[in-house]
Amino acid sequence: SLVPMRRWLREQYRTLDALNREWGTHFASWDLVTPMTTHQAMQAKDDNFASWADFKEWMDISFTDALRMGTDAVHEVDKDAYIGIGGGQMPGWGGYDYARITKAINAIEPYDIGNNVEIIRSLNPQMVMLSTGFENGNWEKHRVWYELLHGQRGLIIWDEKQEYANKNGNVEPRGQQAASYYNEIRDGIGALMINSRPVTDPIAIHYSQPSMRTQWMLERRPGGDAWMDLSARFERSDNNFLRLRESWCRLIEDQGLQYKFVAYDDLGRGALLNGGYHLLILPQSSTLSPAEVDAIREFVLQGGTAIADGEPGAFNEHSRRLPQPALADLFGGAHNGPVTARKAGQGQAVFLQTGTLNYLQDRLMHKEGPVHTLIGDLLRSNGLHPEFTVADSSGKPVVGVEAHIFENGGVRLITLLSNPESRVDELGPPDFRSNQRFETPVTVNVTLPQPMYLYDVRQCKALGQKSKITVTINPYKPTVFAASPAPFPNLRIGAPVEAKRGSSVHLSLDFPQTPAALHVVHVDAVNPEGQPVLHYSENVLAEGGHAMKLLPLAENDPSGVWTLRVHDLLSGQQKDVKVNVN
Repeated sequence: SLVPMRRWLREQYRTLDALNREWGTHFASWDLVTPMTTHQAMQAKDDNFASWADFKEWMDISFTDALRMGTDAVHEVDKDAYIGIGGGQMPGWGGYDYARITKAINAIEPYDIGNNVEIIRSLNPQMVMLSTGFENGNWEKHRVWYELLHGQRGLIIWDEKQEYANKNGNVEPRGQQAASYYNEIRDGIGALMINSRPVTDPIAIHYSQPSMRTQWMLERRPGGDAWMDLSARFERSDNNFLRLRESWCRLIEDQGLQYKFVAYDDLGRGALLNGGYHLLILPQSSTLSPAEVDAIREFVLQGGTAIADGEPGAFNEHSRRLPQPALADLFGGAHNGPVTARKAGQGQAVFLQTGTLNYLQDRLMHKEGPVHTLIGDLLRSNGLHPEFTVADSSGKPVVGVEAHIFENGGVRLITLLSNPESRVDELGPPDFRSNQRFETPVTVNVTLPQPMYLYDVRQCKALGQKSKITVTINPYKPTVFAASPAPFPNLRIGAPVEAKRGSSVHLSLDFPQTPAALHVVHVDAVNPEGQPVLHYSENVLAEGGHAMKLLPLAENDPSGVWTLRVHDLLSGQQKDVKVNVN
């Protein structure tokens, strides 16, 4: 690794003198350049971790290059192939830099740790993500729905013990339990989510791999070489940098809002101003490049609000501590109370001294109130209000219910699902290790920005024109509404009355003047014996409200009256069409 690393370092530093100044070393030639070990870096008295951090960055680059090499090799023979990896870990202090990985592959099966699913979706919205089913029970049901709403496109079933289906093909209890929600997702609602655009609020969370490296070093240094004996589980459960980022995600979600991550490399390329963001959150963003510093300062001067949870820019991009933080002009000085806000240009810089780090535990114990209220007030004072308000009976945002909004032309999909901690057992002492708070139904009021026609997607019900609705959220499965500015038109179906075996039946589907960009229509073919024929059943995408379904009858299909059962997911309309096959 040293030879290509030295070549990369020469590209970064240009001269050996520049590298020696940054690292605090005295190498006489490039062939002698060798980075600090972790043990050596922990002994650094001047907080200059540049030598160690540069090598960690090179490791991230090497890992990504290996993935890209595999992707390029496959794309040489199949340019449209999906190329990915399984078991994607949390962003770590070596290896999983998703700012790089999301540019090297186009599919991934990530473990949802450290908000890496939201990071991946933010950095590459076209990435195809899959999750894996390992468990059963109510929380597995919740997880599958949760991952679908967070952008997952499919599920890998891990069944080494034959708990879904045995070797004879018989469905086992685990498979029977999963069948109801697996089939519901496959029968159209999954396609509806996948083909609608998730809507986020103008909130950016800084994703900084360099800051994570620096904070890992500062956090682990007091323990010396004990880090070598720590498990991967410990690294994710006892990690303040990761926990703070997750706490911010839950804080925003508990206000009924959504966010995107903006990566360190994109920040310096104008991602904040070009992305239309109003708010930037810097969770322990201690390590910033000059380009990031300039971008953050310009964002604030142009009218944005930047919230720093921890001193931003105390280190440069190589993890070398600076004489004073690079953004001291915005966030430095005396800090009085939990919030210090300073005007700068057209915007403001906010420095926090609050208990945000502990929000994950606090919300499990009903102790989140002060931080939840403080951050909610801060967000609202900066003009951040959800399009669809989800509140309790007193009008306050509901803790533990996440609202995802999807855009489908003029139609909005409003999805509500409980939002507990997926790895609650890793949050600390035993008294924290319970999701009991989120295991009971909760009643909420959903307020719309103006009267709209509501449809309960999962219950297949038209609810009429509403400006507000009260609904009870099931802990383990979502409530899904379609909100439309006008009633959905009646579905028109065209089909022949008769057809011959061996011919094709053409089924036309039409929603005249629909406000939706796309309807998902599930069609089931039922033979004369009343048996569904799965290979003739499918989800049909009616773009602009128009689609054709082809039913290619086989010569040996049974004759008689076939039934085509048609279900439009958005409006809930269900119709049967009879075709006499002879």
